[in-house]
Amino acid sequence: MPKDEKVYVGVDLGATKILAAVYDSKLRPLATGKTKTPREAKASVVVEALAEAVRSVMAEAGSGRELGGVGVAVPGPLDRAKGIVRYTPNMGFDDYPLGDELAGLFGAPAYLDNDVQAGVFGELRAGALRGKKNAVGVFIGTGVGGGIVIGGEIYRGSTGSAGEVGHMIIQEGGASCGCGNYGCLEALASRTAIAKDAAAQAASGKAPALFAAAGADIRKYRSSALYDAIEAGDKGVRKAVDRAAWWLGIGLANLVHVLNPEAIVIGGGVASRFGAKFVDRVEASMKEHVMPGLAGTVEVLLSELGDLAVSTGAACVALEAKR
Repeated sequence: MPKDEKVYVGVDLGATKILAAVYDSKLRPLATGKTKTPREAKASVVVEALAEAVRSVMAEAGSGRELGGVGVAVPGPLDRAKGIVRYTPNMGFDDYPLGDELAGLFGAPAYLDNDVQAGVFGELRAGALRGKKNAVGVFIGTGVGGGIVIGGEIYRGSTGSAGEVGHMIIQEGGASCGCGNYGCLEALASRTAIAKDAAAQAASGKAPALFAAAGADIRKYRSSALYDAIEAGDKGVRKAVDRAAWWLGIGLANLVHVLNPEAIVIGGGVASRFGAKFVDRVEASMKEHVMPGLAGTVEVLLSELGDLAVSTGAACVALEAKR
């Protein structure tokens, strides 16, 4: 690319990691970097770590690149228009003017977006949902998040929080969820749910490889650890992952009934690690539970952008705001 062409930085700001990437105007990544989010729950410390991540990837992208804008994807409620983070657990943000602060630090416009909505936006503009007009994205990680595409654009709802698919209640009296309800999709199909299920399997001797690698500490039951345990022959872990895929398929069936999308993209750490076979199991469950005649109307797709989905969407927010 010409060195005088503007570049855009997208940041995936999570409770455990900060992933920053530099993109050209065609959303092609030029440099990426990842660092741990500071454990100290103080906004100023997190902002400094975020700023350093941006500086680092800009330096890696090379000198002479003019920064056209920064997009930051954040979990939790936002005021997107004002660039304010209303609240984010574990990072100290409380009605925090993150957009203005970053704009001042970098001398370029800064924009905020919800993390999963940004991930779906990335897939819409540069990934598996390219060209789709009506679609849904479901991202499976520590929790379950989502985003809705209507008419080729992200549907945000009246307050910007549309797409909280993880908190559809799909099992009355089911497992407790962090939101305070019971039987939410997140409580049954997230990596956290899989880890709890796998821990029970390990305690009963049905997941010896997982227990040998991570003990009984479910905080160590990351997607990679679960995958490795299955590869080592842990039938109990395979059962836990299959059960989550089955519940996720029920959730997708509900989305098909309500939204009639042409495509659903599955992303997040669990999907990235377990790949197409996991998506196939989800799709099979969806088809089992959807109303006859609708199963063939929707594609179930694996994310094309993987770990870069959220940062790509965040950069695209900044890019499109300038047009």
